[in-house]
Amino acid sequence: MTKKMTIIVLPIFTLLIFFSSSSAFSHEVMPADTAGIVEKTGQVVPLDLAFLDEDGNLVKLRGLINKPTILTLVYYSCSGVCPQMLGALASALGGGKLDPGKDYGVVTVSFDKDDTPAMAKEKKVNYIKATGTLFPADAWRFLTGGEESIVLITKAVGFSFRKESNIGTVGFGSRKESKGFIHPAVLIFLAPDGRIMKYMYLEQSHYGTLASVSFSSSEVTTALIEAEKGTVRRGSNNPIRLCFPGISDQQERFYTFMSIIGAATLLCVLAFFIYLRKTGGQSPRGGGKGQP
Repeated sequence: MTKKMTIIVLPIFTLLIFFSSSSAFSHEVMPADTAGIVEKTGQVVPLDLAFLDEDGNLVKLRGLINKPTILTLVYYSCSGVCPQMLGALASALGGGKLDPGKDYGVVTVSFDKDDTPAMAKEKKVNYIKATGTLFPADAWRFLTGGEESIVLITKAVGFSFRKESNIGTVGFGSRKESKGFIHPAVLIFLAPDGRIMKYMYLEQSHYGTLASVSFSSSEVTTALIEAEKGTVRRGSNNPIRLCFPGISDQQERFYTFMSIIGAATLLCVLAFFIYLRKTGGQSPRGGGKGQP
């Protein structure tokens, strides 16, 4: 490689070494007591807990969980994994063979005490529509509740979360702030008597990026049939995906890294093109015909 070519290519390798040795690919480690899941399969969800439904009516879980039920815990203002997970669930249910409302039900509970029935109703309309079928309104309920009920339901299923004000760096040093919750993304399958049968997780993708979220209709159907039979299943041993408020720091570093590498590559190609134009595409050692 000639001296000029070395000067052109060197910036890319410098950037690669710098970011590889820095925190660009560092893994975020969450303390075990802040956000995660402790599986409690076989235990019973307290069915006497009261929440508000989409119309603001007071309801108890006992009146909603009387058949195999998928329980999801989200917060309605989330712009991260929560809507992806609920959208993927809606798609899977729309492609399933079971009869919603008759063979199974779905209950989504917000763990944000500030969420309102109006927010719940808006989400319900959107996700029932996302099933792509004539999904009965009573088959998927969206609930909100007070702090006491939220604490009891999340504790009963081993679901822990943390409120977060996340201030980070985006791009080339610009600052951003986002507020919300750090929490696991999971479907919880319940038997008709409220016993926890199975946890179905979203798995953490590489580099912290959000890969396409999807659930298999057949796997969801199997889990519901097994919940009807009272078959307990353990979840995956893979790392659980956490939903962050906004973009996690790990994602930000990766996106910034890729942006800089892309810009450096473009500049390198442009510099090489200019170099070829000036030299006429000849070898820098060219001294005439016959020269080695």
